[in-house]
Amino acid sequence: MVRSRFSRSVRTVAGEAAAVARRVRPGRAGTARILYYHRVEEEGHRSCVRPAAFAEQMRHLQTEGYHLLSLGVVRQHLDAHRPFPERTVIVTFDDGFADNYHHAFPILQRESIPMTLFLTADFIGTSELPVLRDRSGVRPLSWQQVAEMARHGVELGAHTLTHPNLTELEDDALRREITECRDRIEEHTAVRVRSFCYPRGDFDERVKTAVREAGYDLACTTMEGCVTEDTHPFSLRRTFVANDDSMRDFRHKLEGSFDLLHGARAWLRSNTTHQAAV
Repeated sequence: MVRSRFSRSVRTVAGEAAAVARRVRPGRAGTARILYYHRVEEEGHRSCVRPAAFAEQMRHLQTEGYHLLSLGVVRQHLDAHRPFPERTVIVTFDDGFADNYHHAFPILQRESIPMTLFLTADFIGTSELPVLRDRSGVRPLSWQQVAEMARHGVELGAHTLTHPNLTELEDDALRREITECRDRIEEHTAVRVRSFCYPRGDFDERVKTAVREAGYDLACTTMEGCVTEDTHPFSLRRTFVANDDSMRDFRHKLEGSFDLLHGARAWLRSNTTHQAAV
């Protein structure tokens, strides 16, 4: 209950900050915001956005004139150091849950919104996708569903074989998770995979180098924020969309109102962890 009250207070402060920012300075031009989701389903889990809410969010992007790009286009801007069109948004999904096909995919098709799907390859086509810390028994996509989505323009990305903490792996295991995931996806879909996503945002310079040397073009993190023309292509920031985000919250996230607060929270968490380890 205390945490819930605190969360609501943070959202209120962020909302007020957004209102002030809009009056003083318009949203920063030339940047792109990468949204990331996990599931779209009628469930109360934090990583599970309800279909009606997801549909409203995607409709908002279209009706409010956001410039909707595929993730693959991002590298072109970074290579040329070319600013992004104003209000650019990219939609991504992590892990590869079956509800992405049943609920998210039809909505995105109806709204003509590009989607990038990061797949945890070892679990696709099995009975369970055990990657959420506090939720089990959730079904993954089948390879047939993945291939159908790809045929209809969904961009496929790699999210490792088994969703490990990459910084904890030895070099050989690290290379296997990074490269064999891509090989498995390409084998099942005949689609070239160019982008990568670090499981749980766990990466360091060694991991980033391994992904680059494996031949990927881009890699996504879970660090909050937007992408500029000068962002490192293997450190792309994204914005998480949660179950309890209202439409007001969603609009504020698009505007970047939560970026500073999330950054401060991440810093406090890492600093607390470091002090506890000393």
